[in-house]
Amino acid sequence: MLAGVIVASTLFAACSDDDKSSDSTDAPETTGATDTTGAPESTLPPKSPIVIGGTFDTSGLTGVPESIKVVEAWATYINAMGGINGHPVELDIRDTAGDPAKAASQTTEVLANDPVLFLVQSSSTEASQAEALIASGIPIMGAGYSPALWGGSIAAFGLECGPDAPIPCAASNVFPISTTFGAVVDEQVLGAQAAGATKLAVAACAEVEACSQAGPVFEATAKAVGIASVGTTKVSSTATDYSAECISWINQGVDFIQISGGASLAEGLYASCTDQGYTGIFGASAGSVSGKLITLDGITLAGGLNGFPWFVDDPLVAEYTEAMKAGGVSDEGIHSPTATALWSVLQLFAKANADLVDEPTAAIVLENMYTITDETLGGLIAPTTFYKDQPGPEKARNCFWPYILKDGEFTNPLGGLTVQCYPEV
Repeated sequence: MLAGVIVASTLFAACSDDDKSSDSTDAPETTGATDTTGAPESTLPPKSPIVIGGTFDTSGLTGVPESIKVVEAWATYINAMGGINGHPVELDIRDTAGDPAKAASQTTEVLANDPVLFLVQSSSTEASQAEALIASGIPIMGAGYSPALWGGSIAAFGLECGPDAPIPCAASNVFPISTTFGAVVDEQVLGAQAAGATKLAVAACAEVEACSQAGPVFEATAKAVGIASVGTTKVSSTATDYSAECISWINQGVDFIQISGGASLAEGLYASCTDQGYTGIFGASAGSVSGKLITLDGITLAGGLNGFPWFVDDPLVAEYTEAMKAGGVSDEGIHSPTATALWSVLQLFAKANADLVDEPTAAIVLENMYTITDETLGGLIAPTTFYKDQPGPEKARNCFWPYILKDGEFTNPLGGLTVQCYPEV
């Protein structure tokens, strides 16, 4: 059961807008290196360039079409600021299209170009890439959930990662920043609680067995924080009506319906349940808080974000927004926890390497990452320390930003950039 829960939690957290499929016109078809410095050659910082490589899912089913563009916008921004200690950033980011075989070949090609950092943003392929990336010894950062790469823990079951545990720990060259496995389920229950919910139900896509297998974590976490649960109901993502399920939930007093599926399921559930008089909250987590789902007229959403909230009035958030707009990222691309998580990752990388030597290597950058101590980037990440001699459970990230979307407006119920951690740290 635990193996199923691990897979399910990863898929659940990665659920994204169904419309972001391989025919998206917004997704770059990057088949080779993108020598992107973000500035004309004559104005680049003076030292030797550093290469940041990576594999992103921009055109797959769980793809984020503008994720590569987010990194390009950051490169433009950082190069205009003088690079990283005078080193201009070049990018070699490939689109996996959510295909593990393609991701494997691209990983080999990117690693051959000697990047000093490898970024991963591909929930569909990261597990299959984990072994090769860990073996490379190159610093690995990004936004993801698979415990095979990022490690994690399950608070509801009292499980921490370890060499003999069912959950692996992040390797010594892997540096998680955003919410890791286990907490991506917990954040939904805690988000429901922050929004005032008292009884939750999980609506899981019937087509994929893993969609419903995270149910035990939901129920255990709900019980631990004092929220009632009516369990998990499997529903077809292609059904035209969910009235029967909605009526059952309404009769049981459910006021939070967690959507464990894609955008088409979310839209159908919202239409049917509101038609039946449901006035409660819908739950959407992490990467699914974007696109069409957040524009549905009248919907109330709640849960947790794995990247800082883009809607907070804060100078650091304004800096991010301005850099993204200058880089040509659309409002939809900017208003995404995947984008804010990537920005945080890159800003932390830049801070760790503020004194980067004249001839940087991946080994030097790896050492620099372990200089990070109790870092928050001014509130853009939860307090983070990387322990060189303790690369185990300490790397699990169990903090997130609760959010509520109501009447078309996002808020953090805790205020500003305040994070919530479960269990508390």
